[in-house]
Amino acid sequence: MKNKKSQNSWAYQKGNEPDTIKKFLSNFSLRVRQSQFEIFLKLLKPKETDKVADVGVSSVEELPDTNFFERNYPYPEKLTAVSIDDPLDFQKKYPKIKFVQIQAGKRLPFKNNAFEIVVSWATLEHVGGKDNQEFFLRELFRIGKKVFITTPYRGCLYEPHSGLLFAHWLPEKWFRKICDLLGKKFWSSGENLRCLWKKEVKEILPESKKTKILIYKMFGIIPSHLLIIKN
Repeated sequence: MKNKKSQNSWAYQKGNEPDTIKKFLSNFSLRVRQSQFEIFLKLLKPKETDKVADVGVSSVEELPDTNFFERNYPYPEKLTAVSIDDPLDFQKKYPKIKFVQIQAGKRLPFKNNAFEIVVSWATLEHVGGKDNQEFFLRELFRIGKKVFITTPYRGCLYEPHSGLLFAHWLPEKWFRKICDLLGKKFWSSGENLRCLWKKEVKEILPESKKTKILIYKMFGIIPSHLLIIKN
């Protein structure tokens, strides 16, 4: 996890898009998260007594989809928000939710299976390169008895951070060069953005009876996200 001000808010720093486009994309993302939240409730069936951690929250809420889970989870008293961000603004807005500040790339300060459920919404693609992503995934699986992770799917036609079509299908160095040439320098760095194929996740966390890697389809048609689930 890289030491930036905010992980989830990165998704809309976006290479110079106008604010109207940012808000449109965020509202669209909100609809997707609502659908994914319903899948989470159906598959993991959280109970009022379950201790739950959300790893990758943002202290800055500039857009509608930011901290969607915190606004909608029905048992905030049992929820722990985890982030590299400063806790002050977050705790003012969500006084019922415990906040734990972490250091980027470091072991999470929780015991094995400390939580009944661990979630992480669109953060995996921002934690750094391949080794960082593997470490992040293994940490989430270590601290959670059940896990629900979402991340944009590299096989989607559209890459939502750079705003490019198909370019992310190319070898990574080509995609980063294109971002650089188009002035999207933030997204040209693998430290800030690295979307994954399903096979890459399977190499880290092989599928089993408890571990599933699903391709989420927007409108039931367009593959857009990976759902990584331990249940």
